[in-house]
Amino acid sequence: MTTIRMDLNSIITDDAQRARPARLLSTQFIRTVGYAWAYRRLLVTGFFCALLFAALHAVSLAGVLPVLKLILDEEGLHGWVDRTAACRRLGFEVEIVRRTDGAALTVRSVPDGHVLASAGLNPGDVIDPTPATPEAWLAEVASKPGGAVFEFNASPAGSGSRAPNAPALIRHTLTLRAPDLKESVKQRLVGLVDRQTLEGDRLKALVVILAIVCVVAVIANVFRFLAELFVSDAVLKGMIRLRAQLYDCVLQLPMSYFAARGTADLVTQFVQDVQEIQRGLLAFFGKLVTEPLKAGFILALAFFLDARLTLAMLVILPAAGSVFWAIGRQARRANRKLLQQYGVMIGGFSTVLSAIDVVKAYTTEAFERRRLDELDRRMFKHQFRLAALQAALPPALEVLAVIGVSIASVWLGSRVLDRQLNVSEFMQLAVVLGMLLDPIRKVADVYTRISRGSAGADRIFRVLDTPPEERERGGDRDVGALRDRIELESVTFMYPNAASPALSDVNLTIRRGECVALVGPNGSGKTTLVNLLLRFYDPQRGGVRYDGADLRTLKLDQLRRQISLVTQKSIIFDGTIRENIAYGREDASDELIRDAARRAFADEFIRARRDGYEERVGEGGIMLSGGQRQRIVIARAILRNAPILIFDEATSQVDTESDEKIHRAIRELARDRTTILIAHRPSTFRFADRIVVLDGGRIVDAGEYDALFVRCALFRSLCAGAESDAPPENPPAAEALSGVLSSRTSPSPSAVVACEPDREPLR
Repeated sequence: MTTIRMDLNSIITDDAQRARPARLLSTQFIRTVGYAWAYRRLLVTGFFCALLFAALHAVSLAGVLPVLKLILDEEGLHGWVDRTAACRRLGFEVEIVRRTDGAALTVRSVPDGHVLASAGLNPGDVIDPTPATPEAWLAEVASKPGGAVFEFNASPAGSGSRAPNAPALIRHTLTLRAPDLKESVKQRLVGLVDRQTLEGDRLKALVVILAIVCVVAVIANVFRFLAELFVSDAVLKGMIRLRAQLYDCVLQLPMSYFAARGTADLVTQFVQDVQEIQRGLLAFFGKLVTEPLKAGFILALAFFLDARLTLAMLVILPAAGSVFWAIGRQARRANRKLLQQYGVMIGGFSTVLSAIDVVKAYTTEAFERRRLDELDRRMFKHQFRLAALQAALPPALEVLAVIGVSIASVWLGSRVLDRQLNVSEFMQLAVVLGMLLDPIRKVADVYTRISRGSAGADRIFRVLDTPPEERERGGDRDVGALRDRIELESVTFMYPNAASPALSDVNLTIRRGECVALVGPNGSGKTTLVNLLLRFYDPQRGGVRYDGADLRTLKLDQLRRQISLVTQKSIIFDGTIRENIAYGREDASDELIRDAARRAFADEFIRARRDGYEERVGEGGIMLSGGQRQRIVIARAILRNAPILIFDEATSQVDTESDEKIHRAIRELARDRTTILIAHRPSTFRFADRIVVLDGGRIVDAGEYDALFVRCALFRSLCAGAESDAPPENPPAAEALSGVLSSRTSPSPSAVVACEPDREPLR
């Protein structure tokens, strides 16, 4: 039971993986990053554009201060830069106080331990800038080199004297400190604007500064557009690679995978899960790069303006990280459940659409509506939980940020009230710290997108990591055309989760060139036997041999190339008639395609259609009748020209008019090929060299048509239940049948399922 055990173990493993606590950034999502990283040149270009955008965004934000200085402060932009630079060079704070008798340069604060504190310089002392004005005196101090010795006169607070020869005037001497980087940068930037222009016409200066800010903002957003464009290009190309790999993987999955899981969930993974991964990667390479860069430059600007205050703001980071972790973990788990429910919903909806004629004929629209409504309500619960988690994260982070900004504002307000900070500086710091809320809010949205992408990646890679059929089950021996026989030796097979075996201890030999018909009631094992020949499944006991070699030792693709298959359901692809006939033989010429259609008696109706062989048939061949679809499928098998032909209910959808033509085509093809027929109607299998009767997964009899009709009650019941066929035309067989029927009563149920139990094992 190796195959089934492998499938059940993989299902158990999947369930265990679903039950594990979700990590915020899964290993599988990191694997999807590699698909986009294959286009790293695009990504690196996008990152560079994002870096330029973030830097220029911070520059445009820094333009708030000069605007505020021009509007709110009398000292102006150059005066503010000169004053702050001079204060740092002097080592103590000064300010210009406007009085009725003129402007006075007043000492605002002197740090403890300053060399002039012990020399009698105190807050409130008035500095005498004579012969210069207070503004010129500050500009002179700001421009002197580091280490220069500087002397000035100051009158003690309350003396009321500013004359240079007043008795209370004290002369101070100190060595100026070297200019720091912050003040040097400010002086260089302000030096780009003419001092006389700013001081002479403030409105004109305001227009110039705002124009510069607008130009910088435009350039910044151009880089933002380019960043998103390059990242989107890389991610979308990566998703093409992921979908191609997923599609290739699905095509190579063993049939047991589809039997255990169905196809609806795979459709969800191919569409919805890949879409979630795409959104997650766009957020990961886009906003998760751009917004932190933007926040980083804003923080750098905040540090530039006030390092202590910015450090105090960062105390909210641990709390924000905890919120990220808690909500993101729950969001990823909720999204995984939602994606699974999408698969259930798609499966239910697809089933209804595929059987819409039955739904309408049985007037069960209301029932199906209620059933889909129930599925929709279940999905709503998962959607609502995910929406609630997504809605909770941005407000939670914004509340934390507002608390941090509020605390910072209290500190800033106290400094304004203590005259350590003026109003314009307070407003700029408040604006900068407030601007931090925007990237934090966007990162919160990014985080939920990545969590959803991680859930989709987990599901996708459970499929991609499933061993393909060739690697899992293929052998290494080459396969040629059948030379001798196909043998089933004591074969037993059970489908996953089935209550009983589909085949039980089956022994059968099919010789090269022989036409063998498999007949029996529904569920007798006919199609299962064919599935084993194609190695869609492997038996749990016994073996299937091809010219003496176990199928498990043969190369799988070469084995299947030896077989042409007409399935129970006529599979028609959404394309042209020509493409459907040439399926598997795309290189076939038009002449070969038409010849196959003629031999399948399809050419006559194809040529009667408007576009002939180039006419599109629609999804599932909806533009064709059942008989037309069947004949196109038979033409496909004829064109394949394989040495082994399998017809599974090959004439079940063919109308009476075409029935005899197709039977002649089957007989012609079977003449030089090994043919296996599965059919219920005697008209289909009467010409077979041998008929094998199956029931309950066992072979109950085998032989020619006439002999079986006489001796096997089950075979007679199958023929009697056929829709249109009469007893055999052979008079001796008819006479024998008449004698049997005249000497017996109607067969009992037990007689129907037992045909000559004392026979030797059938070969």
